[in-house]
Amino acid sequence: MVLSDFEYVVGFYALLLGLAVANVAVGFADMWRDRERVGVGYCAPLLAGTVLLGAMNVWLSTWATRADVTVDGWQMIAALGISLPYVFVSRAMSPPEGATITLEDHYLRSRIPILLALAIAPAVSVYSKIRLDHFHYAEFEEIWLATRVALPVALMFLPGRAAQRAGLAALNILLVVGLFNWT
Repeated sequence: MVLSDFEYVVGFYALLLGLAVANVAVGFADMWRDRERVGVGYCAPLLAGTVLLGAMNVWLSTWATRADVTVDGWQMIAALGISLPYVFVSRAMSPPEGATITLEDHYLRSRIPILLALAIAPAVSVYSKIRLDHFHYAEFEEIWLATRVALPVALMFLPGRAAQRAGLAALNILLVVGLFNWT
């Protein structure tokens, strides 16, 4: 059986995004197991939700371009630029084994590279879909995508616990809205 270009690219995404989703699942299990020893807080579960919802949005936005996807080196580089930030976040969201810092404090200390990664993935996605797949976004999609990139960038400059919780919650809501926009 010969794979179509779309099936080939989606297989590559499946490998990379599958790692991120698996890391989040393991992270949730670790949070539950260590809940009495290490405080969880709100930011870590919200961040985990962001990775899961972000991965689902990547899948659906890729599906939206299925007729125009071609396989070449640039498409593979774009897939790395879109997927690897989620793999990074899925690992960086947890402190090293044996650390006694709360998960929320770890996030607050590590938020800048984590939030930068969360902004890079959709930025690369937009660029690749326009440049490589010649995809045209609707007005609502343009606003959604601009907000999707701007929100993590804005959170990099807001170190407060309450601002991070609210911002991550807003990002999760935005990503849920996105799930129903791509279909």
